[in-house]
Amino acid sequence: MKEILTIKNIIIALFALFAIVAFLIFSGFIKVGKSAQQARGSVVVWGTIPFSVMQPYIDKIQDTHLTVTYSEKKEATYESELINAFASGTGPDLFIMSHEAILRNSDKVFEVPYTSFRKDIYENSYISEARLFLTETGILAFPLFVDPLVMYYNKPLIASYSPTFSLRLPQYWSEFQEFAREVTQYNETGEVIISAVGLGTFDNILHAKDILATLFIQNGNQIVGTNTTTGKKQSVLTFNETALGQSEEIVNFYTSFSRFGSTNYSWNEALLDTQNSFISGNLAVYFGLGSEAGDIRMKNPNLDFGVMRFPQKCDPFTSGCNNSSAYTFGAMTGIAVSKHSKNLPAALAVASKVAGGDIVKGLATDFQVAPARKDILSSLLQERAGDPLNILRYESAVIATGWFDPDNRETENIFSSLIRNVNSLALSSRQALAQTQAALNLLLDRTINLRA
Repeated sequence: MKEILTIKNIIIALFALFAIVAFLIFSGFIKVGKSAQQARGSVVVWGTIPFSVMQPYIDKIQDTHLTVTYSEKKEATYESELINAFASGTGPDLFIMSHEAILRNSDKVFEVPYTSFRKDIYENSYISEARLFLTETGILAFPLFVDPLVMYYNKPLIASYSPTFSLRLPQYWSEFQEFAREVTQYNETGEVIISAVGLGTFDNILHAKDILATLFIQNGNQIVGTNTTTGKKQSVLTFNETALGQSEEIVNFYTSFSRFGSTNYSWNEALLDTQNSFISGNLAVYFGLGSEAGDIRMKNPNLDFGVMRFPQKCDPFTSGCNNSSAYTFGAMTGIAVSKHSKNLPAALAVASKVAGGDIVKGLATDFQVAPARKDILSSLLQERAGDPLNILRYESAVIATGWFDPDNRETENIFSSLIRNVNSLALSSRQALAQTQAALNLLLDRTINLRA
């Protein structure tokens, strides 16, 4: 019996090795002749990319020996459908998902070991945020593209203040305090009619969770980490007194922009959501994804706006700035291989082609986002041609980051409760953060740790 198991393990190992070699060949890390680059059989790919967009790329991949079937899924039900399919043994060979969804479904992923695909090669090939797909032993997925959070600003609205003072567009969070005082306008009853920046509340601020998460990460807090003793995921928002103090400062700063009477007061829950306020010309600065520019232009063709990098913690050339690293949130999409795939070599070969330069560059153009491969980004940035927004997307992709989000909807509610409790004075920022920490740990135990 022991000999049979040993032989079986050797066969499995050889099969996996062959599959990984296939990936390296197709991704270009191993150079061989065309005759050796032959994948065979059928491969099923799931994703939320529209069929009309993805199918032309699929057609380029498949040939007489390889059949690739792409199935478009609805965003709202995709993850649950995927989980149920794997439970019933009908899951796809490959699945394209957000980085958060791939991470929380890592138990369904075929992990490429570092012995077959070196960690340093991976890190040198992809943007920094791609490290989220790395474990202690291997690679969970390969990034395709990233949609970074950027800062949109209303050019004529801000320019209208230049006759009275030298208004500089904020690059650092500390500069928003003066900016809010100078730009925000009120009517006779004290209601906000022109807002400097959409910060302070939650429900009517698009990407509020991502903005808050980036503020935490810019201060060195990854929100969710791994306990080195137990190996379990846990919240680190208030992990120690230093982390608690920094998190408290962030929450107080953020909520100050919706606190009536504060010198930062610029926003409240009665206003339209931030994107629509910006489109209507009543909001000077809007934090949105780089891909939103087309939608903004379509909704208001007459709006004259510019785009800048997402604000940073502090100016690295200023004394007292301890963190010179720049970060912005990036909505990253990757492709993962199912560990239940019945045709692992072909699945890895298809994954490498989808993650290859031509398709990644094409998809990034289709969705007005940035490719996650450094070589493509470098080439595009060297060209310095086209829409300045594209250049900003590419530059922002280089500093993009993310975190281990156990459940998008649940964490949305958790962060919403954090801000609502502080704004309503139901809890102090310290008490609200303690509640947030407990809620995150409960969610992690329910959705991640008990599954591991």
